[in-house]
Amino acid sequence: MVLVPRNISKQDALEVLDGFVNENLIRLEPATVPGRVNLDGWNPSTQWAEDGNVAGVVVRYWPTGRKGTESQIKPGVAPDRLDPRNAMAFVLMCQMLNTAWGITELYHAGISGDPPGGRNDCHGQGRAVDFVGARGEIDGSEVYFTVFDNWGKINVPGLTTANGDWPAGTGTNTSYRLLDEAAPDTPAWQFFLELYNFAATNYQDRMDGPEDTSNPTEIGNQSRFIMHPDHPKSAPGTPNGREAHKEHMHMQIGVTGTA
Repeated sequence: MVLVPRNISKQDALEVLDGFVNENLIRLEPATVPGRVNLDGWNPSTQWAEDGNVAGVVVRYWPTGRKGTESQIKPGVAPDRLDPRNAMAFVLMCQMLNTAWGITELYHAGISGDPPGGRNDCHGQGRAVDFVGARGEIDGSEVYFTVFDNWGKINVPGLTTANGDWPAGTGTNTSYRLLDEAAPDTPAWQFFLELYNFAATNYQDRMDGPEDTSNPTEIGNQSRFIMHPDHPKSAPGTPNGREAHKEHMHMQIGVTGTA
């Protein structure tokens, strides 16, 4: 039976993580917050410690996620204070990206949970990931995608305006723009499609509790919890709609507020 992070208990997720450790896929640091997990930097290929490496992918913070601002990227740091289910999902995501796409660096705008006294929502409780982009190499060619540059700012004539935003009045009538035949011919459409499909079967999709994995939403449709540049929900000036997710994909385990 395949264990789906969003559908299992924290204890079950801890047991899965212990299995990853025994397989020399990851390392864990001692817990600093009860019930939370600290990932440690470990290169499974070399079997040596490496700052920020999780399942073969070095995890780095990038506040803007826009190409041309790479000087803002922080050194590799493995995420801390994670809900065990998010830690499990994140390890699986890194492993998938490394295996399928040759990804060796993952960029984010927020993964680690807050220390005691911090936020008490899905981010503060270590249950969410704000994915910014990824870089690596496959078959001798560089792979380098960011949500903003390869998705959020892409204009498809007749669908989005020149800066990549859906026109006022579009409402929920959006689609996955990178699949449109007028979109630039790059592998970005397949990369983000696969990442979305992973999120829709491992993180929350339609509801905030356990849910069937056989009927996930499709990218561009009305997922309640996976946010991205083509999400049907529009909420200008707030942190909730597609406008606020032009530079990152948001995915989470459990409810949005306090769990």
